Amino acid sequence: MKKIVGTFFYILAGITGLGAGLYGTYLSFQIVFSIFPDWFAYLSFFLFPFVYAIAPFYAAFALGDWTLFIVSYLAMVPVVILAWLGSVISGE
Repeated sequence: MKKIVGTFFYILAGITGLGAGLYGTYLSFQIVFSIFPDWFAYLSFFLFPFVYAIAPFYAAFALGDWTLFIVSYLAMVPVVILAWLGSVISGE
């Protein structure tokens, strides 16, 4: 039973991390597309991915919108907590 509950927390952590990652990528796309031309935004996704790593900081400090920063970086805190709970409960 402990193994099942621990696995549930692992799955919940994965779903939360995946959802935050996809939503953060979507919001990063919006920021990059609003700053750069379309061709550069598409090209930067493949050649310059660091643009998407610094997009949350740009949105937070230049635009005053902390949503992308919270979704991209601070959303990993519940993921780590859920994964830790899963490992504690399952005894690994």
